Amino acid sequence: VMAGCLPQKDIVYFQGKMPAAVMSDSFQLKIRRGDLLSVNIFTTQSEAYPYFASGIDRPSGDARSVYEKGYVVRDSGTVSLPLIGAFRVEGMTMSEAAKAIEHEYRQQISDAVVSVKKLDFKITVLGEVNKPGTYNILNEKATLPEILGLAGDLTQFGDRKNIRIIRSDAGAAEDFTFDLTDGSALSAKAYFLHPDDVIYVSPSRRRAFQSVNPAVLTFTSILTTAAVLITAIVAAQK
Repeated sequence: VMAGCLPQKDIVYFQGKMPAAVMSDSFQLKIRRGDLLSVNIFTTQSEAYPYFASGIDRPSGDARSVYEKGYVVRDSGTVSLPLIGAFRVEGMTMSEAAKAIEHEYRQQISDAVVSVKKLDFKITVLGEVNKPGTYNILNEKATLPEILGLAGDLTQFGDRKNIRIIRSDAGAAEDFTFDLTDGSALSAKAYFLHPDDVIYVSPSRRRAFQSVNPAVLTFTSILTTAAVLITAIVAAQK
């Protein structure tokens, strides 16, 4: 019974006041080497640039998936684009890259409009969650609450005070844990997730107790039965 009961402070998320830096909108996803980007160039000059045409003027014969049409950021930090060739985008945000590429294209196409999106933003969630797995992120920002929500929240056996994030950024590995019940303990690097982050929710002590509970009940039942029999025998002898 004692193992099955938890105080409220061990269950409620984000207790206390969260740091202002976490709640701000300052996080910006940067382009890294090896990223897969969607780079779309649009123009109304459909006759001169049919594959850059906007809207319904764009040819529909290309049956490749969005991922097959993506551009890989090379080790040099560049992507190879039609007409302009290699263009450096490493370290830029998506909006910065779109603006820089658009400026380059407008040297040749006066009304060019460019959009840039990241295609390979995924997060893996493991451990004591209801729906573990790898989730593809469709926007430029992914927060911890959002991803835990996609994973169906923690199970009743998840240790909310021992959430672990494993991150690999620019070849450097980072591993840190934090307390999900303490809002003041959150930092921006934990609240805003990076591509390829792995979130692991550790099991609580209740999980271990639950695993041995049937054996414990059987053992205590045998002891109880033996005690009753001994008591009855002793009473009969009197």
